Amino acid sequence: MEVKYIELIFENCESIIIPVERILKFEYGDLKPFTNDFYEENAYLAEGVELEVLYQEESDLVYNPFDYDEPLGMFVSNPMSNKVEDRPNILGRILNHSDIVCIDLLNEVESRIKLIYPPWSEEDDYNNTYEKIEIEEGKLKITIKKIK
Repeated sequence: MEVKYIELIFENCESIIIPVERILKFEYGDLKPFTNDFYEENAYLAEGVELEVLYQEESDLVYNPFDYDEPLGMFVSNPMSNKVEDRPNILGRILNHSDIVCIDLLNEVESRIKLIYPPWSEEDDYNNTYEKIEIEEGKLKITIKKIK
């Protein structure tokens, strides 16, 4: 199955869906199968994640959740889209908090192909101190790796 979208899922269950055309780089190193009571098959723990996402304008990185009645994703009947194609500025959610919990690789109908969990620092339940963000012109660089 071919990956068409990457969904970033945050600690508070918000999510954004990014088309692969906007992904410049996505690497995650060795994967270990991950099972628990909540998630189904095709879930893995990654040693680290490097993700580079293309953006078109500075305004694509400006997201204020208080400007909207509904959060990103979180429930099926949410009328607000969590797709970057529909609302480019939701990429700015990545900058608001360091809290990417998992990354879902999705096919053309947005069904899961693989679920990847990057490492999470145990220092804080809500923010991952391993997550680092850099902004270059037209590119958002996300790195989530354990500090050695």
